[in-house]
Amino acid sequence: MKFVLGFNLLLFLFRVLYVLYSPLDLTPEEAQYWDWSRRLDLSYYSKPPMVAYANFLTTSLLGNTELAVRITPIVLSFLMSIVTYFFARKLFDERVAIISSTLPQLSVGLAINSLLMTTDALLIFFWSLSLIAFWYALEKNSAFWWLLLGVFSGFAFLSKYPAVFLLPLALLYLSIYKRELLLSAKTYLSLLPPLFMSLPVLYWNYKHQFVSFKHVSTLATKHASLFNPNSLLEYLGGQLLLVSILPFFFMLKGWLLGWKDRRLGFLTVFSLPVFLFFLALSLRKHVEANWSGFAYFGGFLLASYYLSKSRFLKPTYALSFVLFILLHFSPILDKVGLKKLLPPNRDPVKVAIGWELLGKEVSKLYTGQEIILSPHYQISAELAFYTRGNPRTYCINLGRRMNQYDLWRESMKSYIGKDGIYVDYSPIDSRVLEGFEGIIEHRVLPIRWRGEVVKEFHIYKLKNYKHTIREERMFEGY
Repeated sequence: MKFVLGFNLLLFLFRVLYVLYSPLDLTPEEAQYWDWSRRLDLSYYSKPPMVAYANFLTTSLLGNTELAVRITPIVLSFLMSIVTYFFARKLFDERVAIISSTLPQLSVGLAINSLLMTTDALLIFFWSLSLIAFWYALEKNSAFWWLLLGVFSGFAFLSKYPAVFLLPLALLYLSIYKRELLLSAKTYLSLLPPLFMSLPVLYWNYKHQFVSFKHVSTLATKHASLFNPNSLLEYLGGQLLLVSILPFFFMLKGWLLGWKDRRLGFLTVFSLPVFLFFLALSLRKHVEANWSGFAYFGGFLLASYYLSKSRFLKPTYALSFVLFILLHFSPILDKVGLKKLLPPNRDPVKVAIGWELLGKEVSKLYTGQEIILSPHYQISAELAFYTRGNPRTYCINLGRRMNQYDLWRESMKSYIGKDGIYVDYSPIDSRVLEGFEGIIEHRVLPIRWRGEVVKEFHIYKLKNYKHTIREERMFEGY
């Protein structure tokens, strides 16, 4: 236990220092979720409200800083590693417990979700607690554990919608291993907390034409084809990278061999079906690698069990550590002559580069009176965080899918007659110019990463906002 505690305390400290001193700014999704926290609501366009509530709490305590936004995943990751240790020790033994509470922390997927404040970080935490509570409910069949399972699964749902997988997977496990509990009234106590906790989200969606559910369903069907082998291979490659390659093969071993053991079967039921669901979806359309990442709590416990008996344990730690270092310090590739392995324009880190610099540049033009606009919600969110004074910013829709900013338009009319600041990745659209009397100033800001320009921003100071921009909102696409 001392080793596990020391290891994870070091990681906790490393992540805090990394947030404070690394060149990475908030990613657009982090900035957007922070902006949600300034307008607390029962739910939001694309996600439930938990991420906004957590941001509201931490920024109320620590101010509008990067550390305040990111402290939540850092703390949750630490807590999860400790809880995982005790759970794995109960299921298996000390060796498996140590592996399962340290090795996943070095994996690419969990390293990202232990640093970035996304809905995945919250879902992973509450999904994991839900599985642990479910196991104890199975063992003890007490009202306390069934209700606690319900509370944790309710929080998981409030974090991200894929938490709905919990119910069918729990029923699947009960059908295979614990059928007698399907006839126990205590079992169904677990349904009460998530039912009541989800009502505000359902009510919000009712008031907004169920835009969240339309958005989620569109993600599963948009741009789908009958068969897309490229997206399938991309999905498989993404899953390998998420778990830092070698652990995936030990998960696969567990999925194939673990059904006869009730413990291994438990971990398999709550990981394999999720993987297969998104694998099947990837046959038809592009699937983001992180969509199935929440299910790897059980998968990593399986991998840890088989790795504990394998001669590949040390190589697995070694490879995971190398990928962990490269993830956090990708410029190392340039230093050792491997720049072509991951060119700067393909480095995923670039998504978090240049936003503070953009905010400083916009702040030079901003007097506190202008309306700040962009056709990209990502830019609008970053400007809200990094522009001096954290102003309200707006996203005009020039043909892209709907986003949360489309629901926050009521105060734009108050800027009629005032100047504006417009930011885009490309020169200004003529439809935007129609909404103003002309251009006062135009600046181009190139953003460099690892010695190369990876993106550039066009910044405009515009005269006299007229509120007549011709927008083309893709509400039908959600």
